[in-house]
Amino acid sequence: MHPEPPLLIIAPIASDIDLTRFPWCPAARHKVCVNRAKFRNLEMMEVLVDAMPFLLTRLTAAETSERLAAGTCDLLSCDLPGSGEGAIAIAPSDTLASDRHVPEVHRRLLMLGQWIGESLDTTTAAWMPARKLTRFAWFDNVVSQYLAGRGFPALFHISFLEGLPGEIATRGLRYFTGQEIHLTLPPDYRRADADERMADIIADIIAHGRITLLSRSKDSVRSETLTYTPSANLEQVEIRIRRDAKSHIAAER
Repeated sequence: MHPEPPLLIIAPIASDIDLTRFPWCPAARHKVCVNRAKFRNLEMMEVLVDAMPFLLTRLTAAETSERLAAGTCDLLSCDLPGSGEGAIAIAPSDTLASDRHVPEVHRRLLMLGQWIGESLDTTTAAWMPARKLTRFAWFDNVVSQYLAGRGFPALFHISFLEGLPGEIATRGLRYFTGQEIHLTLPPDYRRADADERMADIIADIIAHGRITLLSRSKDSVRSETLTYTPSANLEQVEIRIRRDAKSHIAAER
């Protein structure tokens, strides 16, 4: 069984396009190797980038629309694709599925997305674990920055879901860590501070792995204490931020 493709590159795509003869852009022509022996149809093919195998699947306009309509999408400076637009879906091959979170693997998946987007009249990119859609130009820019050494592009890969006041949950982090976050903040936290705090926590979990034990940490700079409570199956961690006495006094002034 092939892994569910996390990345969709959406564009008007001819229904009879032959993926084995995909019109690769110049940047990709000498870096992508097509395994022509693996699939014998026009719907799917395996390509290798730096010896890492990825699966490309052609989705019709109806299939693309169905996947995007399966749940609420987080639109990032874009609209839903037009009814006539299909997609090329990209996934790590089954042999890479367990290593999908490894930066070297993920960078090449994103690079493939860039190359495919440059090869087609692409409008939109979608990251399905977070159900995030954005203009391809924006995707191309943030991926270029990431590949050049800038930070992990969390805004594209992870959606923030607000619940009760002072509560934020992630959608999409599980793809990288096997775990989502439910964050509870002090009542006087500003939204900008909350977003910055969540970004720091996400970066730490992506770098060091999911939280597996009940634990606590102190942030002396912010005068805060964080409590981490993972669920029994470790698929979610409840993080509560409590202001220390020093911070409470400063907030009252």
